[in-house]
Amino acid sequence: MRRSLIVASGVRSAMSGFARKTAETVSDFASIAHNLVMDIRDSYRPGLHRMRGPGPKWRAKHQPWPRFDACAPS
Repeated sequence: MRRSLIVASGVRSAMSGFARKTAETVSDFASIAHNLVMDIRDSYRPGLHRMRGPGPKWRAKHQPWPRFDACAPS
C-alpha cells in the first residue's frame, strides 16, 4: 500500500510540473499575441492630435502695434 502511495504522488508531481510548464507556455504565447495586437492597433496618431495654431492670447501678445502714419488718408 505504501509503494502505491509513493508512485501516485510521483505521478501527481510530474503531472503538476507538466501542467505548470504548459500554463507558462500558454501564458507566454498569450502575452506575445497581446503585444502584437496592441502594436498593430496603436491608437496614437500624431496627425490627429496636432494643434490648430496659436490662440487669441498668443495673437494678442505677438500682434504688432498699430502704426500711425502721418500720410495715412483720413
